[in-house]
Amino acid sequence: MFVLTSPAAGRRFLLTNPDGYALRYNGLVMVAEKRHSNGWQALTSYTYSRTSGLQASSGGTAADAQISTVAPNATFGRDPNNLTNAYGRLPNDRPHMFRVMGTVDVPRTGVIVGANFQYFSGKPWAATAQVSLPQGDQRILLEPRGTRRLSSQSLLDLRASRVVVNYRGARVEVLVDLLNVLNETAEESLATDNQFSTNFGLPTLFVDPRRAMVAVRFGLGR
Repeated sequence: MFVLTSPAAGRRFLLTNPDGYALRYNGLVMVAEKRHSNGWQALTSYTYSRTSGLQASSGGTAADAQISTVAPNATFGRDPNNLTNAYGRLPNDRPHMFRVMGTVDVPRTGVIVGANFQYFSGKPWAATAQVSLPQGDQRILLEPRGTRRLSSQSLLDLRASRVVVNYRGARVEVLVDLLNVLNETAEESLATDNQFSTNFGLPTLFVDPRRAMVAVRFGLGR
């Protein structure tokens, strides 16, 4: 543990690019596409990647976004204890991402049916502890980020659409969307990552449940 002996009022901090801060992304992307013909089209992709380094967001929770900007009011890294286990997987690291999307023209109906399926690895996180030190309470990572992950997500969305009016440049289209068809319930946030809390690792925010939407789209002009 590092203990700061100087009074808080007398400390000065330089806003700069600290030594050791870095971001490294390695990825492999494979894509296959079938262009529209014979009434259907499809696109699929798979990404295998690793995002690691040390950033201003390295001390964030599982729900935090990955950012590299150090805001003037940010305090992460001012205390050397913050950097314990901080180098590792960054908040947006998702090793596996798989997507499939496509549309089919339903014969003799004018209806177009589309589908979009996405699979993502869960975001990385790590257990922490709140430690009382002379310079104040400090949140310290007990293990490298990525030791734990939120649940993976499998999301399927469907859409059916049909043009009901197409006259002299005026166009009216009806759309019906069914979102999260599989009713995925993966968590997106935790109550706390403090390993010594009774709420450690309990989910508090989830993927939006299955839902349907109906829309009408108007178009004027060619």
